[in-house]
Amino acid sequence: MKKLIYILLFAVVSGVNSGCSDSFLEVNDNSSISPADFPKKLSDLDLMLVSIYGVQHEWGFLGHFWHGYSMYCLDHTIDLQWRGDESWIGICAGKAQLGDSKISQEWRDVQKGVYYANSTLEAIATYRATAPESEKAAIDTKEGEALFMRGFYLWHLQSLYGQPDLNGMGVPVIRKVPEGLASMSVPRASTKDTYQAIIEDFKKASVLLETQKDNHRATKWSAKAALAKAYLFADKPDSAKIYLEDCINNSGKTLVSFEHYKNMFNGNTQYEYNSESFYEVGNKAQPEAANANGSRAQNTGSTVSLLYTPFYIDPADDERKAMGYSNQYMHDQNLKRFGYADKTPFQEMEQVDGKWRLKPAYVTQQNNRRKLVGTQADGPDPRLYVSALQPFFDSVKVAGKFYKVAQAEFGKWYNLDAATGLKKDDFYGWPLRKNQYLDGKLEETKNVAGANFYFIRLPDIYLMYAEVIKSSNPTLALEYINKVKRRAYGFAPNAPSAVDYKSLTDKTKAPAGDHLSNNPLLYERWAEFFGETRWWEDVRRLKLGAQESAFFKTVAAGRNIVWRDEHYAMPISPLEFETNTNPAMRQNPGY
Repeated sequence: MKKLIYILLFAVVSGVNSGCSDSFLEVNDNSSISPADFPKKLSDLDLMLVSIYGVQHEWGFLGHFWHGYSMYCLDHTIDLQWRGDESWIGICAGKAQLGDSKISQEWRDVQKGVYYANSTLEAIATYRATAPESEKAAIDTKEGEALFMRGFYLWHLQSLYGQPDLNGMGVPVIRKVPEGLASMSVPRASTKDTYQAIIEDFKKASVLLETQKDNHRATKWSAKAALAKAYLFADKPDSAKIYLEDCINNSGKTLVSFEHYKNMFNGNTQYEYNSESFYEVGNKAQPEAANANGSRAQNTGSTVSLLYTPFYIDPADDERKAMGYSNQYMHDQNLKRFGYADKTPFQEMEQVDGKWRLKPAYVTQQNNRRKLVGTQADGPDPRLYVSALQPFFDSVKVAGKFYKVAQAEFGKWYNLDAATGLKKDDFYGWPLRKNQYLDGKLEETKNVAGANFYFIRLPDIYLMYAEVIKSSNPTLALEYINKVKRRAYGFAPNAPSAVDYKSLTDKTKAPAGDHLSNNPLLYERWAEFFGETRWWEDVRRLKLGAQESAFFKTVAAGRNIVWRDEHYAMPISPLEFETNTNPAMRQNPGY
């Protein structure tokens, strides 16, 4: 029963309130838990269940690593302001290194979620055998949640470590708790079989969660939406279509307004768990909690944004100052893809009476861009201002006072040190906005932020549906693409608008030469979910790595991005191979 002890300890330190008592410890030997005493009541299962959800906050997963150390690097959401870490640069530039902790700790902590799910499912099976009939529906719900979460963790393992080819190497599919070293030596399943395992978990969950109404947890619609996505990635579009249409027609989900959309990524609870969210990872900043300083300690939040916190301008000395580690900022090429083509701030500065300022005409132009966003033919996609903070125009709060956002660099706001290797005419340096804590330095919440992470939203359903029907019904496919675009431009989603795409090959905001410039479906997937760690999934699935690398070109002040297909799958932690001696447990090629 050591597995149960481990789970219970995690549930206690994870900060998740299960509402359970500690009566399971009332046994003769207070230092252990025996099968005869646990689980002995329904609430004991819930205690185990919250431990599965708690893994979402693990330091090596969504607690800290997932965004800035892996996904944002791989899909070029970010560029590196900190240019002193060669291994980090390597992840961004196509040269990830075997054993690098930035991409190996995810393996450990996401696997923990699978382990806890398996332990809970075994406990549920044991308890179900003697449970009263009156508890059947509640047990079904808990089993459905555990199955959904096992599929959720397996999905993330596959997204980082499995090869995208269906006949390639996926990840180990583990369905029971190992009882010894021999049973820990498991092979890698094929990618096809990995997706099949994910499909089976989500499909069973969709049935068992029929009565689940708490949208803070997995529901049947969470499972059906995830099942549709798994079918699409498994190249089963007909099956995906069935569940996509079910989600569209029967889930009751609707797109929120643009104003709501803009505010749903920064921890404001009135905008979270909204009408378009199928499942989201709930984060809560609790700075008053003991030892809540980063996700390695007890908390229910995340510190992923510590790596890409904004810079601000301190008017006392004109210095740019960081709000956290501030190692990363939005890759400048993303501005071009959003349709932003204005000059850099350094090209629009002038000195008047010995002081530097932005040229008044430039200030007027940028204010109009923001005021008239979505209506100017030469202006950017409105989602740019959802996804990023504009230096000199957006503001952030520090210790209760508002300051203008700065470009992501140190020094005087009107200078760019030659030692950075950056060029004044090229450098924009916009900080990311999604998932940021904007009401202070992150240290003010003890480095734990409360912005939720969205796993599947209704726009994802719409765009996946457009993808599976674009050949059979291109008119309807175009309509679902336009629903997503209309909301982004402030129009009613279900009525024709002035910004509608006219065809599936119409011009997008992406610049000429970009492979997204005449692909509304892919452009909308990129723009709508920018900064939500979803784009890398599509890059892998559609084999876009070479095209993406050609578009982004460089990272870390001029280091060339060199694409190689092995980069679709990150190296598995060498520690795995110390205990897993199965000959079919192989490392990804190229490492």
